[in-house]
Amino acid sequence: MITIDVIGQLIPNPMTMLAQLCSTLVLFLFVKKFLWTSVTNFLDARSAAMQMDLKQSAEARKEAEADRETARAEVRQARETSRRILEKVKDESEALRTSIVNQAKKEAELKIEAADRAIEAQKKQAHDEMVHEMVSVAMAAAEKLMSEKSDAQDDAKIIEDYVREVKGQA
Repeated sequence: MITIDVIGQLIPNPMTMLAQLCSTLVLFLFVKKFLWTSVTNFLDARSAAMQMDLKQSAEARKEAEADRETARAEVRQARETSRRILEKVKDESEALRTSIVNQAKKEAELKIEAADRAIEAQKKQAHDEMVHEMVSVAMAAAEKLMSEKSDAQDDAKIIEDYVREVKGQA
């Protein structure tokens, strides 16, 4: 059977323990003297760089949000401007259409009035010509009657003959 000293294995040797503590202390002092400042400076620099990156990203995010809001405001303004322009164009086109229709109505009324005046002038001219022809016919009939002296029956007969003669010429 194998005998194992369990108590000796559980409790370390005081000399080994002292050597290990001394070597740990030397390593600690060596790290503290030569590496601690450079490691802490490196970690501080890295922390500062990370903080700067975080700060810059936060600023960039704020700028992006501000730019997005500015863009939204510009889009809203552009929409409003285009709506106003469309309304203005619509109003102007309606006014132009109204003025063209009114002008066309006025021109039509003027042409109708001119045509009415022309018709009235032609009617008057035709009436004047008819009156003139009637006077001429009456004068010719009166001349014929005067040239031939006769009684009332003969006068009626002469007028009838003259009317037939005028109808035959027409």
